[in-house]
Amino acid sequence: MALIWALFAAVVIAGVIVSGTNTFVAVEKMGTIDFRADAQARSVAEAGLVDAYAWFRRQTTQPVSTFAPVRNLAAVPVINETDDASVGLLRDYEIFPSLWGRYEVRKTKVEETFTDSNANGLYDYGEPYVDTNGSGRRDPAKETRDVSLERGLSGAGTVWRLESVGTVFRRTDQSQAVGVGPNTRIASIRLAAEIRRLAIVPPATGALCAHTLSTCVLGVRARLTGGTKSGVVGPTGSGSPSISGEVTGTPASGTVVLPYNDTIPLVFGVSITELKAMADGSYSSAANFPAPIGDYTMHVMEGAITFDASRPLRGTGVVVVVGNCTITAGSNSFFNGVLYVQGNLQIRAPVYIRGTVVVTGSVDIAGTGGDYSELNYDGSMISQVLKTMGQYRFSTSPYVPAPTLPDGTADEDGLIRMQKAGRTLPGGNLPTALGNSLPP
Repeated sequence: MALIWALFAAVVIAGVIVSGTNTFVAVEKMGTIDFRADAQARSVAEAGLVDAYAWFRRQTTQPVSTFAPVRNLAAVPVINETDDASVGLLRDYEIFPSLWGRYEVRKTKVEETFTDSNANGLYDYGEPYVDTNGSGRRDPAKETRDVSLERGLSGAGTVWRLESVGTVFRRTDQSQAVGVGPNTRIASIRLAAEIRRLAIVPPATGALCAHTLSTCVLGVRARLTGGTKSGVVGPTGSGSPSISGEVTGTPASGTVVLPYNDTIPLVFGVSITELKAMADGSYSSAANFPAPIGDYTMHVMEGAITFDASRPLRGTGVVVVVGNCTITAGSNSFFNGVLYVQGNLQIRAPVYIRGTVVVTGSVDIAGTGGDYSELNYDGSMISQVLKTMGQYRFSTSPYVPAPTLPDGTADEDGLIRMQKAGRTLPGGNLPTALGNSLPP
């Protein structure tokens, strides 16, 4: 009898083990599927951001003031920028059989007007507003929108915040659209990113803009040509350059009244961190700096760099050096565009730079043997660089937006999460405290 009960117990235990193992495998598979679906949803949302970015760059009128993709299949040629122009930029596509993706980059929802009682430029809870849609709350601007003013920039269309919702659907019934009937949603995510137009505002107009003219040495066979502008220019009160070479222009050497703005934020309109994010390449090691840089590209070098015969400064675009910059004899450098040096600059021949050079430190330019080091101011080249490169660039990487309260302010204390978890909030729940229901 004891043996029979032992066998029975062994069978039961084995069954429990098998059942537990199957359950564990099933749960693991479900987790893997959910993880993969979430990853797919993020990829779909990122595709929406890239498509929106391309849409902004395609527009013939720059900067863009209104986000409004068009769908007109009757036009010649066909205009097919979206699957639904009423939404914004929307696309459905098959990821693999029975699994579809959709990204939505929705058009701007304009903020409701309010009375700025304390004149701080922001809506504060309790200030009077116009409830246009009758929601019982003041709705801020939402979805893809122009945030130039929020970033401290005047003029519309300089900075846009893109928001893309990526959704993955299981489409078991191909006769119905995604999200309809059995074609259910299995994962969704919202991503945001910002794009910004590249702006370049040199501190003055000349072949060479030097912060301290008294530390500027233009030696023999240094040739600076300003044309109708100065060959070398700097701020009033910075002294005079030492000139042994050829400097021409109107005037050949000049000064501008203060302020003389040659910092990175004032020349490029962004911080060094943002500039690096917008650049085609950013480097901390000079060994990785490309030669040539290519056509109409921007590169940022953090640290000192030397351009020589093995790595000449060649190409067209913008080069920013945060450190000392040296162009050695025999480099045969030929560069078109804007060279910005936050540090000291030394140049030896043969070198030809067409556009403008901005230097915050000392300058030492001279020829070598019978060769010249030439800086030629060319406003048309600068304009061409700006026209070609000034289109929108990503200034941030994609990120998941932080949750906000119904009035649009950041949910810094996690009130939404607390209320959805059923916890009582100080001063009452959000519908009472803010006069509104929670967003979905």
